[in-house]
Amino acid sequence: MSLINSFKRLHKWLALLIGIQFILWLVSGIVFSFIDHRVVDGSFIYKANQKHQLSESNDFVGILKYYPMATEASQIRLLDRSVFKVVSEKQVLLLEPLTRQKIIVDETLIKQIAEANYAGGGTLLQLSLVDKITDENRAFTLPSWQLIYDDEFDSHIYFSAKTGEYQGIRTNSWRIFDFFMMLHFMDYDQRGDFNHALIVIAALILVLFSISGISLIYSSFSKQDFLNVLNRIYQHRKVSVFLVDQNGTREKIEVEKNSRLMDALIEQNIELDSACGGGGICGLCRIKLIDTISNGEVSDLSEHDLLDEQELKDGYRLACQLSVDKKLKVELPIVLPE
Repeated sequence: MSLINSFKRLHKWLALLIGIQFILWLVSGIVFSFIDHRVVDGSFIYKANQKHQLSESNDFVGILKYYPMATEASQIRLLDRSVFKVVSEKQVLLLEPLTRQKIIVDETLIKQIAEANYAGGGTLLQLSLVDKITDENRAFTLPSWQLIYDDEFDSHIYFSAKTGEYQGIRTNSWRIFDFFMMLHFMDYDQRGDFNHALIVIAALILVLFSISGISLIYSSFSKQDFLNVLNRIYQHRKVSVFLVDQNGTREKIEVEKNSRLMDALIEQNIELDSACGGGGICGLCRIKLIDTISNGEVSDLSEHDLLDEQELKDGYRLACQLSVDKKLKVELPIVLPE
């Protein structure tokens, strides 16, 4: 097999891979254009009240005296009041501002927080503590409280099990968006990483595809191809080709000068066997020149792979590689149609 044929096969398979991913990009892009991003966000279902001002009881110095191992101290809103959040390497605590008593984030508190902000029109079906990573909660710090509602959006709302802070909402629209985001970014783990290994591999495939395509330019175009274009633009001259089939039937056709014999035959509704579509690979479109020594140089190296020197001397050629630049007499391996 010649190097050119190897590049053709490589180019074909690379084109298949790139074509599949291009379709995925196209389909996911169309889906994104039809999805309402407001529905994906779900902010109209759970209206997390972020506008309330925090209290001015921000005695962080006093808090740090009680918890010297703390690495962070801040205020957050819990229902209708401000509380302290104290973070250390081992734990996260919620404290009452005045008494500094610990606040337990249990089912009752989470249900109260959810009821104060939920506006989806459904009822609570299930409230549970989850600590296993799924596609829905992969972006949250676990464990989390999960609330499932029977609304039209199939809403799942998540709160931090340690602080009771709202983490996010997942709806059917979000799940569709997330699936196609995975396909679009080729990120089958985190969904939004555009610098992962698979994207790098896809980029390398595109580079190989470009290199293999460039390498095929030389084999895909010949001097005759450009002569064909010039001939069609300026000359449009015809050349006579005499055909002889297996029954001895003779026929004369007029073809454009410098056109491929296979193309000229197809225009006359005469089809030779071919499995490669005229690529010079299969060798099935073999014909024989009669009463002529040669028709010039062989157009492509692939013809040397499929015809030996003796066959070339005897006048055999591949119709897909033979350029008609003068009168020819050709023996066909088929019977001419009536």
